[in-house]
Amino acid sequence: MRTAIKNNGVLGGVAVIGRAALRARENIEAGGCLSRFLGPDVTLFPMPRSSLIKEGSLWPAMVICEALQDCGIGGSVLPCLSRSEAIGKAALAAPGRRPDPPEHYRTIRVESVRPLDPQTTLVLVDDVVIRGSSFVGVLPHLTDTFPGIPVHCFALLRTISQGEIA
Repeated sequence: MRTAIKNNGVLGGVAVIGRAALRARENIEAGGCLSRFLGPDVTLFPMPRSSLIKEGSLWPAMVICEALQDCGIGGSVLPCLSRSEAIGKAALAAPGRRPDPPEHYRTIRVESVRPLDPQTTLVLVDDVVIRGSSFVGVLPHLTDTFPGIPVHCFALLRTISQGEIA
């Protein structure tokens, strides 16, 4: 599942990200847990990859934002976050060597920002969350850039570690 999400792939003949977006819409329509922070009027912010994004390369968080928007979730997608330098991939790092929130914060830049309706809600979108360090490190950039506007975080998949998390 994780590989299919990371590669915008297919499992059992089903496009995983597209199906997940449809399931999110179904959850919202049924008044499920996602309806507390996702809906047609939120602004979606794709989380930058750990590497520098090159033109034409796959950006899973952007693909997720676009799939959500295609399903009526998110009034707009604002890809204004970028990495100033590449950092190590948390999924490939040994425990204790994963990028921490200060490293994520230090390597993120906010660019090409447009004014937002103060009544909107911001949703930072990622593909896979391991510990949440990227969310913790990037969130202050959004709260500083858009003061007073609520920010939530959403990922398609969260890994679960066995034992102590280092």
